[in-house]
Amino acid sequence: MRSLACALLIVTLSVFLGGCRQADGPVPAPSQTYQEELVDVARDLQNVATGRDPNGPADLADDLRKYTEKPAAKPLVDELSARTARALQGRDLADQDAQRLAHNLWVSVYAKDLSERQVETLQNDMQALLVSLGVGEDSAQQVAAQVGEVQSSVTLRPRRWYELF
Repeated sequence: MRSLACALLIVTLSVFLGGCRQADGPVPAPSQTYQEELVDVARDLQNVATGRDPNGPADLADDLRKYTEKPAAKPLVDELSARTARALQGRDLADQDAQRLAHNLWVSVYAKDLSERQVETLQNDMQALLVSLGVGEDSAQQVAAQVGEVQSSVTLRPRRWYELF
């Protein structure tokens, strides 16, 4: 009887603690308007990479900053833009890669309800994409870390008490 009670307690605790994980939030999908704007962000990224436009980093920051309303997030978005610009300098950035990078940056700035696990996935995706483009591991890690900082600043989703486990 005692072992049955212990087994029941273990199963109950396992179910309770297993259900306490932070639920995933909706990952935003860009509307048609945002998709058109992301073409401009991708062009900014290509200008930054090739160095054709000396105003490329500022244009990139301006284009990303408009996706957040929080004043405290704007300097963090500027830093994300600057780190991304430094990482991409001297790279040849194909259209498809620029679009993927623009989309990841947009999600980083625009998404308001991502779970910690989703933010970590976004950071890993950003780092892997940059490394695949020939960016050094250290620079890619710095950009990915800044993605986490931006997300911490723009999120509207607080951790709930039951998500502490």
